[in-house]
Amino acid sequence: MKKQLLLLISSAFALASCGGNPSNPGKSEDPTAPVKDGTIALKKNADGENVEIIHPGLKAYVDAMYAADADTDDEDIIYGVREVDSKKSEYLCKGVDAATFRTYQGTKNLDGAQPVALEWEGEGEFKVKYATNKMLTNAKELTVTGGSAELINLYADTTYYWQVQTADGAHDSKLGSFHTNGHFRTIESGDAYNVRDIGGKPTKDGKRIKQGYVYRGCELVTTEINKTLNHGVTLTENNLSLFQDELKIKHEFDLRKPGTSTVGSQVGFSSLADEDHDVKYTQYALGSFGDLWKQGNPTELKASFKIFAEAKEDAAVYCHCWGGADRTGTLIFILEGLLGVSFLEAAMDYEITSFDNGAHERYRDRIVQNTYDFPGFIKAVKESDYYDEGKSLQATIETWMEDRVGMSKEEIQELKDNLLEDNPNVAE
Repeated sequence: MKKQLLLLISSAFALASCGGNPSNPGKSEDPTAPVKDGTIALKKNADGENVEIIHPGLKAYVDAMYAADADTDDEDIIYGVREVDSKKSEYLCKGVDAATFRTYQGTKNLDGAQPVALEWEGEGEFKVKYATNKMLTNAKELTVTGGSAELINLYADTTYYWQVQTADGAHDSKLGSFHTNGHFRTIESGDAYNVRDIGGKPTKDGKRIKQGYVYRGCELVTTEINKTLNHGVTLTENNLSLFQDELKIKHEFDLRKPGTSTVGSQVGFSSLADEDHDVKYTQYALGSFGDLWKQGNPTELKASFKIFAEAKEDAAVYCHCWGGADRTGTLIFILEGLLGVSFLEAAMDYEITSFDNGAHERYRDRIVQNTYDFPGFIKAVKESDYYDEGKSLQATIETWMEDRVGMSKEEIQELKDNLLEDNPNVAE
C-alpha cells in the first residue's frame, strides 16, 4: 500500500504553496472560485467533510490518550511538567498503554499518512486542482483517468478546496471542500520511516506550530551507502523527490556521533544534496534524555535552536538521528515545549515513534531495554535548578535555555516568531 501511495506523492502532495498560508484557508477578496459551467457532479469529500490523515491504528491511540486526559481542564496541569512513570499512582494518561495499539489489523506500519479520497461523476481523463484557498491560487494539479483521485501528505487541521475539470478544459465542477482533522501530521515516505511534521500542534498562547518548517524522522541514505553500512533505509527515486521537492528540505540536521563504520553511524554529508538541490548538512552529537538536558554542549545546543529559528516554508529543516527516536525525540520534545505545546501532545509526539514499523518501542511511561529512558528525562527536568513546583513546561525550558544554553530572551522570541502562527481555531 505504501509503495502505491508513494506513486501519487509527486503529483498529489499538498504544501502551503497550495495557495498561501494554510492557517487562513478561504481568505480572499472574492470568495467565488473560477467555474466554467459546473456540470461535473462531485460525490465524495466535496461538502466540507472532516477527514482523517493519520493511520486509523495511530488515531485509535491518539483518541485514547485524549480520552484518558479529558477530565484535566486545569491549564497549569495541562501545560505543566507532569508525571509519566507507570510506577507512580498518578501519571500522564494512566491506563493507556501505547504497546496495545502498535498493531492494527496485522500490520505495524502505522506511521504513514492516510490518503483522502475524492470522487466525482464521469469517465475519461480529468484534471484535479486543490489548494487551501477558494480561488485555487497556486493550486496543485494532477491528471487522472476515471472519477476518483487520492491526495496524501496533506496538512493537519486545514481546509482544502478542490475542483475537477475535463482534460480539454471545456467542463468543470463546482468548488468542493473538506477539512483535515487532528494535530499530528505523519508523512507517507516509502522505505523511510518515523517521518512527521512537528507542525499543527496548538500552544498555550493561542498559536500553533507552522507546518512545513521542521520535520523529524529516521536517517536518509542512498542505495550506494547502504551497500557498505546496511542502514536499512534507502532513498528511492520516489522518496528522494519527496524530501527534495515536496517537503523542500534545505537543511539536514544530524544528531549522531561522527563515524561511518557501523550501522547507524553518521554519514557526514546529506544524501539529499545533488547538482539540482543545495542541502546544507549540520551535525551535533547532543545526546538524549537526561544526558542532553544535563550535559549537552551549550554552544551546540544554541546553534541547534538557531537552525530551527531559520527554518522556512520553502527551506525546511529535517532533524534526525538513526531512527528519529531518542536523540531526535528529546530535542523535539524540548522544542515543542518551548513553543508552548501541552505536555500531553509533546509526550505523544515522542511516543508515536513506537508506531513507525515495529522496530522502535519508545514509551512515555517506562524505560525500554534499560536504555531508552523518557521517564528519567522528565525526572531530570523536574529535579533541575530550572524547575519550580507548579512552573509550566514552557517556562522551565525557557529558564534552561537562558541559564544553561545561553540564549537571550530576544533569541528565544525570534525562534518562537519563526515557528508559530495564529491558530484559526482560537477566537480573537
